[in-house]
Amino acid sequence: MKRTSTSGLRRWTHVRAVLWFEVRAQQREPLTTLYALVFFLLALGYASSSAVELVGNRGAVPRTAPWALLLAFGGLTAFGQVITTMIATTAMLRDEAQRTRALVATSGLDPRTWFLARLAAALVVMLAVYAAMPLGVVVGTALAGGAVGAAAQGGARAYLLITVPTVFTVTILLASAALITRRVLGVLAAALALVGLWQLALALAAQPAVATVGALLDPFGNAPVLVATRAWSEAARTADVVPWRGVIAANRLLWSALSLALLLLVLRRHAALAFTEPVRAESPMRDAHATRTLSRASSAVASLRRFTASWMVHDGGWRIVRVLAVLNATANAAARPITRTAGEPPFVAVLLLVSEHARLFLILLATVYAGELVWRDRDVRVHEVVAALPVSRTALLLGRVQGLLLAQGRIVLPLAVSALLVAAFRGDASTTHGAAWMAQWVAWSLFVLWLPFAQLTLLSLAVHLLLDHKVAAHLLLITGWVLAVVLDGQGVSAWWVRFAEPPPLLIDGVVAWAPLLQRGAYWTAVSAVLLLVCRRFSRQGAAGR
Repeated sequence: MKRTSTSGLRRWTHVRAVLWFEVRAQQREPLTTLYALVFFLLALGYASSSAVELVGNRGAVPRTAPWALLLAFGGLTAFGQVITTMIATTAMLRDEAQRTRALVATSGLDPRTWFLARLAAALVVMLAVYAAMPLGVVVGTALAGGAVGAAAQGGARAYLLITVPTVFTVTILLASAALITRRVLGVLAAALALVGLWQLALALAAQPAVATVGALLDPFGNAPVLVATRAWSEAARTADVVPWRGVIAANRLLWSALSLALLLLVLRRHAALAFTEPVRAESPMRDAHATRTLSRASSAVASLRRFTASWMVHDGGWRIVRVLAVLNATANAAARPITRTAGEPPFVAVLLLVSEHARLFLILLATVYAGELVWRDRDVRVHEVVAALPVSRTALLLGRVQGLLLAQGRIVLPLAVSALLVAAFRGDASTTHGAAWMAQWVAWSLFVLWLPFAQLTLLSLAVHLLLDHKVAAHLLLITGWVLAVVLDGQGVSAWWVRFAEPPPLLIDGVVAWAPLLQRGAYWTAVSAVLLLVCRRFSRQGAAGR
């Protein structure tokens, strides 16, 4: 008994030591404070003015009503999925990034203890970061002259009911993905899967026949709140407190139980991976394919283009996210109600629905894989070898960018074909309104789907090269995307300052070829300037070239 007690005390001491070491390391990161500041400002802007809108179809319900705060906190937590991914990835992969995994393995620390301690540290940091949301609501309400006490109570309840269970669930899922895959892209794929499931759940929740299924599928808690209050009047949504029972309780308990089951499974079968070196080698077949690909080309640019495209096409993370993007956009376009403006054919409305639900995935892919062009060589410690190659900096940059854009066809083409099939089925392309469906689909595929994706990729590449800091570049790009969404919702900026902004697809029921070409050419020119900036600040390639 005494030996068991001593062993348990030693394990607790190890957990506490690793936990506080990781918490202090996260505290020293300036980005952790920046994460909290982003949430604080978003919540403050939502509570104090109309500049930030977090709840769709709110009507006359006040921003700080209990019902509205539940939905706002669910949406903010879903948006914070990227930040959650960063924190969980840093906690679980820090030893690998710092090349100290083997050193930690010799310390006598049990792998399960290490995993639990790092997981607890990530939870502590994320709960502290997300606590900025109720604080922002209180400060924003005070600035707007509202009832601070009611806002504080509603914000605290939304934080405890929506945010805390979600953070608990998502942290376990992402930490487990980090332990099993040992790659940032593996964690990103898991995070995007959760976002895709959230959007699908909201689509199902909007249909009475499958609303309960949607309420249970939502990992962030928005769908069960919408289902539970579907029959409420605006007066009830303004004054009443949403009860914690029915589908809301079932959703929260279900996801908590699933995450605990996964945690037990990981501790039992995968915790030993914590101290094993990940296998980085490619298969002989893939190496042979890459060699053949390089040997076909005669120029450096063509070789790099083919090599980069081949690497991306065979990358596991790219393939996973590509499939998720196509399935998520297609499922939402097939399940959600069609809403269209006056004179807009159903066929076009469905196409726009596909691009709307694919946009988040495309932005994240542009952000991450443009950064991979910059950071991949450094991550695998071959950047000095690449710099010594007899290849000019311009050729190296152009070849990689061309390969990246070429590989994007593997996601754009399936999306375009899927959109065509769903739009033809739901939009009835055989009607008179669909007589010009081919021109509409071609214009949408080129100017709404693919071209903004390519332009955003060049913007992301320029940001990564200019900042020369992977996490800071990711966060800046994400913040810029949030601001772009706010500007788009408010309509306060002209299109020529909103990056890669496509025009309306139709004007008076006809494809607007002139505005499409105008905006496409304008933002392509801006992207070309960014490419020159990338060439100027690129540190790779032969010196002086």
